[in-house]
Amino acid sequence: MTTTIVYYRAGYRYQLVEAYEQDVAVDGIFPIAPGGNEYVHLTLGGDLYIAKGYAWDGASGPTINDTSFVRPSLVHDAHCQLWNLGVIDDAGRAAADRLLAKMLRTDALIIARRQRWYARWALTFIAYVRPLWVEAAVSWYSQHFAMKAPEQILTAP
Repeated sequence: MTTTIVYYRAGYRYQLVEAYEQDVAVDGIFPIAPGGNEYVHLTLGGDLYIAKGYAWDGASGPTINDTSFVRPSLVHDAHCQLWNLGVIDDAGRAAADRLLAKMLRTDALIIARRQRWYARWALTFIAYVRPLWVEAAVSWYSQHFAMKAPEQILTAP
C-alpha cells in the first residue's frame, strides 16, 4: 500500500507525525537483504517503511525547500540511509536518485494544478524542468562525494 500524504512537523527540518510506506519495487529498488533500523526498513518485496518520528533534512544543496520537495526528500533520505547501512547497493542508490526526480515531478504538478491559470503554466514548466537538473545534481553528488561511513560519535568538553 502506498501512502500519498506525508504528515510531518518542523524540528530537525521535518519529522514524521505518522508512519509512511511506499512500494519502491516498481522503481527497481530492492534490498540486498531485508533490513534497516528502528526508523526505516526495506522488505525483500520492495516495501519501504518509514516510522513515525523519523527526522530528515529535506532538500540538500542549491535548491529550494518547498512543499513539492517534502515527500521526495523523505523517500530519498530514507534510501540514502539504507545505502549507508548496506541494505541497498549502488544500483539501488542510483534508482533512488531517479525516483527522487519522478516524485518531485509528480508532487510539483499537483501543486501547479492548484494555481490560477497564469501561475499554473509557469509551475507546470518548472515541474518538468526542475527534476531534470535535480536528478543530474544528486547523481553527480552520489558518485563524487557520498560515502558510506559509520556515524561518527562526537564529544564535547
